[in-house]
Amino acid sequence: MQRLSTTVSRRVRLALAAALTVGLAGGLVGGNPASADPKQFGAAVGVGSDTTQDVMNAAAGNANGTNYTPVQSTDATKRQLVSWDAVGSTCITPKAPGATILRPNGSTNGRRALSRAIDGGLWGNGTDCGGSKSTTGLVQFARSSAGPSGTGTQLTYIPFGRDAMSFAYYANGVTPVTTLTSAQLTSLFSTGPQNIGGVDIVPCSIQLGSGTYQFWNTALGVSAAQMAAATTSCTPAGQELQENDANALRTRGSQAAFAGKQVIVGFSAGNFISQTNGDAGSQLPTPAGSVDLGQIDALGKPYNGPVAGPITPNPAFYSSGTYGRLVYNVLPTTVATGFGNNDLKSLFVGSSSALCSATSTIEAFGFLSLGSGCGTTTLQGPLV
Repeated sequence: MQRLSTTVSRRVRLALAAALTVGLAGGLVGGNPASADPKQFGAAVGVGSDTTQDVMNAAAGNANGTNYTPVQSTDATKRQLVSWDAVGSTCITPKAPGATILRPNGSTNGRRALSRAIDGGLWGNGTDCGGSKSTTGLVQFARSSAGPSGTGTQLTYIPFGRDAMSFAYYANGVTPVTTLTSAQLTSLFSTGPQNIGGVDIVPCSIQLGSGTYQFWNTALGVSAAQMAAATTSCTPAGQELQENDANALRTRGSQAAFAGKQVIVGFSAGNFISQTNGDAGSQLPTPAGSVDLGQIDALGKPYNGPVAGPITPNPAFYSSGTYGRLVYNVLPTTVATGFGNNDLKSLFVGSSSALCSATSTIEAFGFLSLGSGCGTTTLQGPLV
């Protein structure tokens, strides 16, 4: 009996050890991978606009070296965001594991990358990053500082803040003209350099994939062909300035060809404010004020406060029907308004969404929060 008891006891011990081993292996390998994987491994990935990259970086948890509480969906997944800057390395791997693709620079290119994720087409220039590739599964939303440019319903533009645009100026050895009328701006950007107030003013263009470029043209009533011809002395084709880069404007305006002249370009007020205040990475020259934003008509400057900061939005300028604009995150319409997808909806859709609720973060980056108008899904457009 003693021998049988020992045998049984040994079998029980072996069985318990085996069960414990299997249980541990299951917990580490397949039992609950969500608890073991990094939270942002499954984050929603966004690309596109230079204008809104910093505020969306903050929504993702960090901008310009400052940590923020990341927004997350209110459903059980608690999904977060990843937002890739408009400029940086030529190639990015937006979601691992996944393809390495050409970095989308600007609102239009962000919407193109999202559109290819929807229709299965190829994104890229055919050369860089191993050629053009599908973005399906790699991009979930696009940042955009402009609305749709055509008719269609496949993309939904979800607003989260209000921005404004004015002209930025740099004067090379001459007292700058700081106030221009809408008529003067339209003439400059449709016909080219001219003398105003005794100063030769030279218009410059923004990179063509930018929503800021699209909005500025629309605000001034200028076509792409007119803009290209009018700005060619400052920015020949292929040499357009990165939007919201005041250093680039000063560098261009400092060339010998522009001695005794003033160069101007369209610029986001929200981006200028957040750079001046140190919330966004600065692309402003030193000393402060060597590049500044001008006044348009009777609207005054688009910001209040000293040029060295801190500065705040000028609500009267932002409310302009011509120069004020909404900024958006763009989702596939099937996601924004269709069945399911509660993770992405609770991040972006509705005034109580995670992003719309982050009003202090939105306002820290020079945008006005929208209240009940935040997170609407009424504005739609075609694939780009």
